[in-house]
Amino acid sequence: MKAFLKYHIKDRLSLVQQKRLLAKTNQAPVLVFTMAKVGSLSVYQSLKKQTRFAVFHIHGLDEIEERKNRDLCKVNGEYPGSRTPVFLINREIVNREKPYKVISLFRNPIERNLSAFFEAFQIHMGVPAHSYRGSLEEIETVFHSNLNHNYCKGWFENQFINGTGIDVYKTPFDTQKGHCFIRGDNKEVLLLRSNLDDKLKEELVSDFCKLESFIIKNVNITSAKKEAGLYADFKKHIKFSKEYLESQLETRYVNHFFTEEEKIGLYKRWMKG
Repeated sequence: MKAFLKYHIKDRLSLVQQKRLLAKTNQAPVLVFTMAKVGSLSVYQSLKKQTRFAVFHIHGLDEIEERKNRDLCKVNGEYPGSRTPVFLINREIVNREKPYKVISLFRNPIERNLSAFFEAFQIHMGVPAHSYRGSLEEIETVFHSNLNHNYCKGWFENQFINGTGIDVYKTPFDTQKGHCFIRGDNKEVLLLRSNLDDKLKEELVSDFCKLESFIIKNVNITSAKKEAGLYADFKKHIKFSKEYLESQLETRYVNHFFTEEEKIGLYKRWMKG
């Protein structure tokens, strides 16, 4: 019943409120438009609670894909995790060429993949993580067979560039700083590495959104959930082949956003001995 009420009442009311904010404020709306499992929900929820302008959280702007995801949930007798704002964003902002701001976070692909797998642990393994009684080896097998391991390296091309028209790879990125601003015709983008100190993130977001102050309240952190123990054990257990790590780290994505030292560190941390 909770899922029904959330999807059909709470989420619908939230979209109505965002539409009202779009209509009554001159402040450019903010899209927290980012790949999944990079800490974006904390930034979104904090912005939404501390501001009076429209703020949205999305992982893509493709309406066809959104409809497919919604229909897939219906086929499986489930409600989507939330009522998507994608159709509202396209109709009220993108298609009307209204100015807007984008905040996009990113993370190294190994840790993002592990976090994404545990976020959907019950879907992959058939039971909640806190109820799992099988082996770590079994989880490892399913992790390799079920997860979309190409998600990170293609996300900016497949989702962000197609959605905003901004090619992040055409703008030099200071890998030492871990953040940058990009300005387009009617949009501005703030790119943030997810592991930046929260204080720095707060300063950058505050400046970007022209806020007097901004504080990040962290939510949806895998390590803080019921599955934290199993998640920690699995991260200690799993190691990867050289071929797998090369497929994840020798990419345009990693080469653009991470230092060579960071890449070497990831090889050392995760490669099988």
